[in-house]
Amino acid sequence: MSSVPIEAELQTAMNWYRETFLAAGREPGRLPLSFLLGEQPSSGFEEWSTQITETAGDDAQALLHALNLLQPGAGLSLRCEVREFTDFPAVDWVAHLANSGDSDTPILSDIFALDTVFSAAKEATCTLHHAKGSECKINDFEPLATPLGLEGRVELSPVLGRSSNGVLPFFNLDLGANADGQPHGVIIAIGWTGGWKAIFERDAEGAVRVRAGMEKTHLKLQPGEEIRTPRILLLFWQGERLHGHNMLRALILRHYTPRPNGELAKTPISSAVWGENYAQNQIAKAHWWRDNDIPIDTFWIDAGWHGDGAFLENSTVFNSDWGKHVGNWWPNKTTYPEGLKPIGDTLKDLGLGFVLWLEPERVFKETYFTREHPEWLLGPVGDNCLYDLGNPEACQFLTDLVSDLIAEGGVTCYRQDFNMEIAPFWEANDAPDRVGMSEIRHIEGLYRFWDDLLERNPGLLIDNCSSGGRRIDLEMTMRSIPLWRSDFQCYPEFDPLSQQNQTHGLGLWLPLSTGSCDRVSDYAFRSALGPGITICTSIYEQEPQKYFPVDWMRKRVEEQVAVREYFYGDFYPLLSWSLATDTWAAWQFDRPDLGEGMILAMRRQDSPFTQMRAVLQGLDPNATYEVESKDTGQVYAESGGLLMENGLTVEIGDKPGSALLVYRRM
Repeated sequence: MSSVPIEAELQTAMNWYRETFLAAGREPGRLPLSFLLGEQPSSGFEEWSTQITETAGDDAQALLHALNLLQPGAGLSLRCEVREFTDFPAVDWVAHLANSGDSDTPILSDIFALDTVFSAAKEATCTLHHAKGSECKINDFEPLATPLGLEGRVELSPVLGRSSNGVLPFFNLDLGANADGQPHGVIIAIGWTGGWKAIFERDAEGAVRVRAGMEKTHLKLQPGEEIRTPRILLLFWQGERLHGHNMLRALILRHYTPRPNGELAKTPISSAVWGENYAQNQIAKAHWWRDNDIPIDTFWIDAGWHGDGAFLENSTVFNSDWGKHVGNWWPNKTTYPEGLKPIGDTLKDLGLGFVLWLEPERVFKETYFTREHPEWLLGPVGDNCLYDLGNPEACQFLTDLVSDLIAEGGVTCYRQDFNMEIAPFWEANDAPDRVGMSEIRHIEGLYRFWDDLLERNPGLLIDNCSSGGRRIDLEMTMRSIPLWRSDFQCYPEFDPLSQQNQTHGLGLWLPLSTGSCDRVSDYAFRSALGPGITICTSIYEQEPQKYFPVDWMRKRVEEQVAVREYFYGDFYPLLSWSLATDTWAAWQFDRPDLGEGMILAMRRQDSPFTQMRAVLQGLDPNATYEVESKDTGQVYAESGGLLMENGLTVEIGDKPGSALLVYRRM
């Protein structure tokens, strides 16, 4: 069940590309996408002229194909940019539709970037594995399994235009046994940071038709106008379903994850503080970590640093006016009289990165943009306007503004939040014959904005937050990492099992994200362990922590540093995802390239069980492994075969409590 593909999987992906995109050069109806042009379905067009080009591209492990089709009668051209991976059984693509004629096109509607059929035996049991998105609830990213019986249908879409608001746009379609008797399936990922829909329909003979695209499209294209579709990724797997998930994690790390300065993104270990505080206090808080020799690598200033509001003593996210200054993007003169530069200079001297929060797409009433540039805004809806990134002039201004803030403060991680529903703004702005156009232009502008920030600020990392984890999709994964997976942990005394379940649920699809710890507790800290972590133990205190158990924090952060590399490997849940407080959570992260890994187990607060049997996966059965408990210091050796057959006993006396074990191939 490791992430290493087998030859049969690679051949399946190659054959699928040949039978769809490559065959479409001769038979356009074979394209795995569809739309209506007027009343005519694209699959029925007879007068397509086609051309396919192929280049190696920037990545030697991916072939780039450009498929160009022209429909002379309507002046419509279609360009598909297809990436066929050679190291994974995967294909991804983006389509572009353009009006190459002299007059408006007929209405384009029901544009599905993916429309294809996957074979399945009539007697096969087909199941759609998917997940909740983020909704600020304890069950955010809960894994779900929906049976897909004969003539069954499942339709999924997010809430009001944010791509993972309620539903995650990643799916694993288990197609049952293939002709060789092997379980097989396909993972489907959507890259679109707006409203999408995915439809899974099984016919009476067992085959499954899958369609995915924007949620609403009914628009004409004017002469010279072009639009793009969502990005689609397909990854084919055989054998264990979890093998497919681990291939996806590895594929995303190798081909989609940002690489600041050419290096794979290092997920931050951050101290997060509230922004409404005096600059000298923020500097003192940053010094506290270095003075106490605690190896965090990033200092994070959240909302409240901006605008013209009067300083509020003991400010928090719940009692201050920070939201009324969204749109005033300058440091508050009272709290940051010299701007952000003194903060950035100090952090650089301390060897710390700098995370800075903004929320540029939401503009509150009576702020700068509503006064100076109302033409750049959509709305209002209630007290808020939407900053129109589909307006090139507005997008360029915002790029300059944010890039200047990044440069002034020496910001190393730009944190973009977005705390409102976006679809009502787009819908109100669209004419009846242009439904979907405002969304398309805004999302294209969002990608351009982020791409320009990354180009102008080499080494920059972007944190993707939208009320906590509501804009996670394939395109955002190519540009960012979610460092705040859910706003559920905004609330004091949140249950740490939420962090465990976010790691489990989201970890099946994405390798990089961070949980958060807000209290002095081994159990809470380990519940948030990951490739990075967000520490919020003193988020609202104005001055550095006093009477704090420094030795405890140092030990915990050193542990986080020691195990972070394992989260970049294969993921094996050892127990089922559960909201129950009387059970355990446990998983294994394995780095087959290093011959090392870890087991993390959490005994929840009401569990009567003092031990569990952890049966490991993905090891070399013929190798001997040294296993070390990070709690007791006990070390022993065992063969990979026995660890995978009989497992090992994990014991936790406290409830709640935790256990961490690491292993390495000897």
